[in-house]
Amino acid sequence: MITFRAGYVVWLLLLSLLLSGCSQPENAVVVEGNFPIVYVQRHASTMGSPVDGIRWAAGGDLFWKDLASPSVEPINLTRGHTQGQGDVSDPEVSYDASKVIFSMKGPQDSSWNMWQYSIVDKRLTRLISDDALANAGNDVDPAYLPDGRIVFSSDRQQKSRQLMQAEGMEPFASRDEYEREASIVLHTINADGSNVQQISFNQSHDRNPTVLKSGELLFARWDHVGDKNHFPLFFSNPDGTNLFVLYGAFSPGNSYLHPREMQDGRIITSVMPLLGTHEGGALLIIDKDNFTDIDQAAFEGVTGTGQQQATLFELPLGREISDKGRYTTPYPLWDGSNRVLLSWSPYQPVQQANPFSGVSEVVEGLPRYGIYMFDLHTKTQRPIALAAEGWVLTDPIAIMPRERPFVVPDKPLNAALAAAGEAILNVKSVYDTDQSDLMGESVLLASESLPMLNGKADLAKLKDPLQTRAAQRPARFLRVSRALPTPPGISREFIGASRFEMQQILGYAAIEPDGSFKLKVPADTPLALSVVDAEGRALQMHTNWIQARPGETRTCNGCHSPRRGSALNTAPISGNHPNTLLLAENGESMAETRTRLDPTALNLGSDPHFIDLWTDPALRVIDTELLLDYRGLTTAAPQNGMINYAEHIQSLWSVSRGVAGVETCVRCHNGTDLVADLDLSDGLSALGRSTSYESLLIGKPQLDSAGLPVVQIDDGEVVLLRQTPLVSVGNSRGTSRSSALMEKLNEQELLATAALPVMSVDHRNMLNGSEKRLLAEWIDLGAQYRNDPYGADANGNGRRDLAELVQAVVGLDERLFEQEVQPILINRCANCHQPFGSSVGGVPDLGAANSTFVGRNFVLTGNLLGDFNVTLAMISDVCQPAESALLKRALNIETDRPPHLSVNGAAVLSPTELDYLTISAWIGAAGAANGCP
Repeated sequence: MITFRAGYVVWLLLLSLLLSGCSQPENAVVVEGNFPIVYVQRHASTMGSPVDGIRWAAGGDLFWKDLASPSVEPINLTRGHTQGQGDVSDPEVSYDASKVIFSMKGPQDSSWNMWQYSIVDKRLTRLISDDALANAGNDVDPAYLPDGRIVFSSDRQQKSRQLMQAEGMEPFASRDEYEREASIVLHTINADGSNVQQISFNQSHDRNPTVLKSGELLFARWDHVGDKNHFPLFFSNPDGTNLFVLYGAFSPGNSYLHPREMQDGRIITSVMPLLGTHEGGALLIIDKDNFTDIDQAAFEGVTGTGQQQATLFELPLGREISDKGRYTTPYPLWDGSNRVLLSWSPYQPVQQANPFSGVSEVVEGLPRYGIYMFDLHTKTQRPIALAAEGWVLTDPIAIMPRERPFVVPDKPLNAALAAAGEAILNVKSVYDTDQSDLMGESVLLASESLPMLNGKADLAKLKDPLQTRAAQRPARFLRVSRALPTPPGISREFIGASRFEMQQILGYAAIEPDGSFKLKVPADTPLALSVVDAEGRALQMHTNWIQARPGETRTCNGCHSPRRGSALNTAPISGNHPNTLLLAENGESMAETRTRLDPTALNLGSDPHFIDLWTDPALRVIDTELLLDYRGLTTAAPQNGMINYAEHIQSLWSVSRGVAGVETCVRCHNGTDLVADLDLSDGLSALGRSTSYESLLIGKPQLDSAGLPVVQIDDGEVVLLRQTPLVSVGNSRGTSRSSALMEKLNEQELLATAALPVMSVDHRNMLNGSEKRLLAEWIDLGAQYRNDPYGADANGNGRRDLAELVQAVVGLDERLFEQEVQPILINRCANCHQPFGSSVGGVPDLGAANSTFVGRNFVLTGNLLGDFNVTLAMISDVCQPAESALLKRALNIETDRPPHLSVNGAAVLSPTELDYLTISAWIGAAGAANGCP
């Protein structure tokens, strides 16, 4: 490893000259500050990736400096508890600068706990005194609320567990969408350690909460839905209401971590990729008041850009090497000096062999973050404290009083709804979109159109029965689904081949002629919304999990990122329903009018069902009723909105179609006499999934002239190029309308990238409407193989418990995993098996069509807990270690599609080499604990 040692300080001085220019202005602010600071010293290995919610290594402590000066000796505040064998993170100072709150894990502690240091009496106390309550979860990222409470991130998931128990499920902590570690989400707690409340309900991590001057919370949310995989900035009230994206949904840069509000109202944050930069990146300033994204102004007439780098030299936002170093954990001072405390690491180059080519290349090694004072005016930085090799200094906090933010009172809630655990979603119009074109031409078919006025949807024309009939409106129904928590021990391969987790359809509502809807939904639940056409196919899916608190009414303009300008459906359009039977009041949308007159219309229905309640029959014939139900199914219908491929989809391929020579789908597509290279037979692949499922979901690899798979390296990621599969799922536009399967079954050009195949057999009437609805739902939910892990148990006594659900493998030694197995996996596998992020708007920027990420279901980051958990899910047979997917995939001996990517034409591991034997021995050592003969 290349280090700087004696030349390190000299190099820093040279860099300082580069950043400073030739001379300092006479009024330059020197680095010394007449205020104390605290910061943490941690082992460099704790600097992981944004997807690591909990990371720990011995040696971390909280340090105090009486002045922000390099000449002042630091004081270790926590060694009495850590004894040099614990860890500390995430300090924050109170508004009156009388105390500091932080997270600490002592050598005997089972979890991260919140601690406070009283500056007045120099005393350390744990926030939650009761051991059982304190250790009910890992509590990190604490910050003071202006009303005296504390907000923090935790994997205790208190309310989510309660809801599982209420549904008859055995409660557990739901893991992130890589199935690696329990998700950390936002909670609040009183200053005396009482009244813990969960306030956010994401499927993955909610990190780094802080408080804006407005009193609202600002935090980084792991937004991981399908191909969308990034950390934009979100905000909410301290009670969890009004939670929505604030900035970064469609901006360059993947993960906006450690955000803080500056004195002028802008946000300073570090921006980085999902992996590979040790939680460091570029230093960005965001104009949150005027922009919702880099090129999306919040209001008409605003010019400029939403974000800019704060440093003299621009740093890469992706995984490219940054020879100017990397920044993390900025803390802006509120003293009028326009300075920022921050952590910066110089470039730490390391020589490493490329695992595919074997050629030596330079990569970024472990960081060496030190504490610096950065001047935003002069773009200069000066050191305050430097780290020894192998260590980092991060999270610098100035011990200075600052103005207390506004106290946001709890949002008034509907008591009856709250008691029922329900909330209201009220959307003014699904056609109200911003320039991202989320409900415009990009999602419409050639046969569909929207009446436009001044570049926007003409709602006045859409809602008038004398100008637009129901069949002319693209958006007909709203489908509401919820994310199902995945129990520990279940792998992504168990769920399916797509990037989605399990989902359950909760029901449908009609979208009114003006595009509005208003309905009741379960509270404190991650929800997904899909706008659906007349055939039951999704035009658009909401691209992050929505939540509402019990009794809350969530109101928004429409399907868009958070544009804060005026909505389309306002007066004089709203409150005026021309040529209709129902009369509006007080600027109501049609949904508001309808649900006011008929409160039962707030309830979700089990089927997409349209009845024309608006058209005055005296003026024209009312529109035809439309019902899409399951009555046409001759196979098993889904129960409770959960669709499993083997149970509900596979059986469709064996139904008699009554067509000569085409008795069933399998008759032609049978694996021996393949038509259109599609195998719909019900054999099982090596992963235990139907052959037909693999054939539909996984495009065949593109082959070169030698018959080998074509591989592309893009931004350090290994991409295996594939032919387009027949079923396409992924980002917000990866719906049933973009799948070639649905195109062929309807003999209709939809939105699939491949041309409609020309075949002699007409497929349009082979499946009936009920069957096509079921297929569309399955695809739109993510085309999972399993969507119901909680079915009836083997004895018919209700829901299965975790022991029945997962045939748990026990006895696998975590200590040996850390010492022997994890280093092998990181060295041999992690180059491909990484968290693959999205660069703009959640859409992977690979530079190549028809590409598929390698290793998307087995993700390694170097975090012991996450790597251990995800590896356990790849082990199914400790009695015969070679039969577990972990070793079978590495040997490339499975017969399923796709085969594991080869390295230089060979399998990743050989059964005769030491690494293979080490992993096999580790698995086999658990045999006795699992009752192996």
